[in-house]
Amino acid sequence: MTTLRFPLFIAFRYFRSKKKRNVINIITLISMLGMGVGALALIIVLSAFNGINALVEDMYSTFDADLRIEPQKGKTFELNGSILEGIKQIEEIEQVNKVLEETVMLRFGENQTFATIKGVEESFLKMSSMDSLLWFGEPILFAPDSTPRILVGYMIAERLNLYARSSFVPLNVYAAKSEASNLIQYENAFRVEKIIPSGIFAVNVDIDAKYAVAPLSFVGKLLKRENHVSAIEFQLLQGAKEKDVISKLEVIFPEVEFLIRTRYQQNELLYKANNSEKWATFLILSFILLIATFNIIGSITILFLDKKKDVSVLLSMGTSKQDIRSIFFIEGLLISTVGGLIGLFLGVLIVFLQGQFGFIKVQGLLVDSYPVLLLANDLFLIIGLVLLIGILASWIPVRLLTRKLYFSLV
Repeated sequence: MTTLRFPLFIAFRYFRSKKKRNVINIITLISMLGMGVGALALIIVLSAFNGINALVEDMYSTFDADLRIEPQKGKTFELNGSILEGIKQIEEIEQVNKVLEETVMLRFGENQTFATIKGVEESFLKMSSMDSLLWFGEPILFAPDSTPRILVGYMIAERLNLYARSSFVPLNVYAAKSEASNLIQYENAFRVEKIIPSGIFAVNVDIDAKYAVAPLSFVGKLLKRENHVSAIEFQLLQGAKEKDVISKLEVIFPEVEFLIRTRYQQNELLYKANNSEKWATFLILSFILLIATFNIIGSITILFLDKKKDVSVLLSMGTSKQDIRSIFFIEGLLISTVGGLIGLFLGVLIVFLQGQFGFIKVQGLLVDSYPVLLLANDLFLIIGLVLLIGILASWIPVRLLTRKLYFSLV
């Protein structure tokens, strides 16, 4: 035989045979079930991790800029006219926000807590879509009379008991004096400014528990660093290439003195941790498919022994050794592929229904239902894994059995 038509025909006959409900059928069904369950679990779990990653990325992207420039050494650097003029020449930049950050103590009534105060320009409100993040109040940095206002993270507001008041009163902001020589004297160790909260924002637990956002001028006055910034943040135009913008910024901000970080790099540890968890889970669940491999090997072995007379007849009729091997090899592939594809179909269906209707609800997240996201790369990866396991599980027993048992008959 020079084609696979004959082995395919025989393999399909064996696969679809329903004349005998014996141990072969049972093991075959178990093998298919194992492959199906493994593929189903993989597609659901990977889609769940993708959904969580997308949710985390979305939450952080609202607060983190597309690009951020920080000094390599020290906390702040001084801006000059040439730097600002150079930034204006980069056409791909849509918004620019100068930032001055420092750890401070916030005090409201009898409550106090530490926080990172982030001094920003009003462009930050648009860059972060602050109006959509606001849990209470107004997304403003200045009152109509131009007095400064502060926006506080939800967790900070909870510690200060801010939201329990019907109307806000000023809170005190304490910043350590870097030039203070005697820090033991409390009144000499800190600068204190009063500022009225304008609202409470909710992004995620980390940001809500860390940040309070105030005008850049207010923070500069508090820290006595009016002409300094901790960072410059950039929002790029839609479709702009990060690499091109970074290359242009490196001309203005030498790599020796400044660090340019993308949104991914600003939270690199978080994203790497999420990806590590995803692929560690993938490897663990892959063992389910490997266990199913032994069932496939057992199924082919028993089928081979059961069809001993058929094999002898085929050999006597001139069927080649390769065709005999192909029959049982294809049989193993059918078991693994059909089982895996059924599992994949059910997994994709479950992910689709969860994405559309959100049957599985969650609490403690910013979404009502558990987020899922199906990626084509994951789908192809699982299909490839199913085929690889099917090939190995079919090739090993076929190669051994045909060599040791039956070709001695010829």
